[in-house]
Amino acid sequence: MMDSCLTLLAALLVFLIAASAAPAVHPDACAEVRASSQDLNQYAKTASVKARNVSTDLASFSSSLVWIDSDDMCDPVSLKQKSMPCVEKIFGVLMSYSSAVERISSFESCSEFTGAVKPALKKLHRDMSKCVRSLGGKQEKEPSVTNKEAQPVEQWKEPLLCRYTLDRLFSFSILTARVFAVGDPAHHSEGSSHKCS
Repeated sequence: MMDSCLTLLAALLVFLIAASAAPAVHPDACAEVRASSQDLNQYAKTASVKARNVSTDLASFSSSLVWIDSDDMCDPVSLKQKSMPCVEKIFGVLMSYSSAVERISSFESCSEFTGAVKPALKKLHRDMSKCVRSLGGKQEKEPSVTNKEAQPVEQWKEPLLCRYTLDRLFSFSILTARVFAVGDPAHHSEGSSHKCS
């Protein structure tokens, strides 16, 4: 009887030590990202449509925006098996868009479109930070402005760069809302289909 109590006590102690060493997962941390990513999607869609109405000209831009590629493991199967590579990539891309939107906000031709997008980006950044921490991921530093981004933009190009950036942000917001449609991306299943606005 005494041996079984000691064994049970030892097993409980090992469990508690292992649990305290593991990163604390807060299931609600990623649920907040679901709502804020859907908010960003709505604001980005509105801003993109409005910017298109102002600038109908399409120009080819070389941008320092970071992209999500097909090998970034953001598909449902990869998310279920190992979501952190995709989550960290989305977080990095989010910071790139935050810098880009901050830049185009200074354009007279674009500031009216970015008014609702900037707070949504900041909220998503805060929520993503919590989610990444809760999943045990690395916290990235705030984005720094590159030499290319610091270069002045000719005034006639401002509406084009505004539209380009807001169109790309809208596309990014669709993917982000989809990845976080279930809260923690690891809860995706192959057959999951959630409607994202």
